Amino acid sequence: MPDRARTANFDETVRRFILRYGEAALTEANRRAHELESEGDSDGAETWRQVAAAIAAQSASRTGRQLH
Repeated sequence: MPDRARTANFDETVRRFILRYGEAALTEANRRAHELESEGDSDGAETWRQVAAAIAAQSASRTGRQLH
């Protein structure tokens, strides 16, 4: 999949996840990452860590807070 399409797909996934889980989206993404890591699925866990980072970045940009 070309990078642009992959990025658009990832962005859409993050957007839909936030719509579905609202304020709990970051917690849920982190929970999924932890769950997959504990099951030995490091690739899946990494994907969810990236989703969590994107959610945190969007939240920070909306609230004007800096990420640490």
